[in-house]
Amino acid sequence: MYSAILPSAGTGSRMNLGYNKMLYKILDKTIIEHTVGLFLKDADCKQILITVSKDDYKQMDSLFSEARKVELVFGGDSRQESIYNALQFVKEDVVLVHDGSRPFATSGIINNCVLLARSGFGAVTAVKPKDTIKERDFLDESSVGATLFRDNLIVVQTPQAFPTKTLKKANELAKCAGRLHLATDDSGLVEEYSDITIKIVEGSYNNLKFTTQEDIDFFEFMLGR
Repeated sequence: MYSAILPSAGTGSRMNLGYNKMLYKILDKTIIEHTVGLFLKDADCKQILITVSKDDYKQMDSLFSEARKVELVFGGDSRQESIYNALQFVKEDVVLVHDGSRPFATSGIINNCVLLARSGFGAVTAVKPKDTIKERDFLDESSVGATLFRDNLIVVQTPQAFPTKTLKKANELAKCAGRLHLATDDSGLVEEYSDITIKIVEGSYNNLKFTTQEDIDFFEFMLGR
């Protein structure tokens, strides 16, 4: 059994839609509805917490008013502050965090993350980079500083899953240190503020995040299948 947190309170400014990208419709459903559907059909998911902005609350509420295990939580000024708010309402011993704009996570990926968290580990979904990764030069950003060894690198996605008490404690410590808003993902906080091992769950190159206008055609094609 687990609780799922879906951060969805951002503005999605890179989509340039003029409204929250989570509310963009494909096949008569919003992006957030497609993503929530992954967890509504999972019997092991007992609670779905969606972080929302005050501006989007009414519309989000109308989308999920009949979904018993969905709860709306007001988000914060940053993604991680939104996660912190949602963690205050988590009921299960395992919590999974998944971007509301990633509707292509598979049940296998979700289950593997949850199983690791139940065993006391952290779990991050990731894929190997397809391209060569280089660093910018520290003193001259227009120049290459180093070429990184690709076999040692991963591209991190969501879902990520953790024992609830571990993620809550990491968020509390980061908040006390004034660093909560600096976190870019949950595993980074757990790495810094706990001593549990974080395991890698093999992700999918299709598990993309709805981020820019260029993503629309791909998402329409994939959801249309």
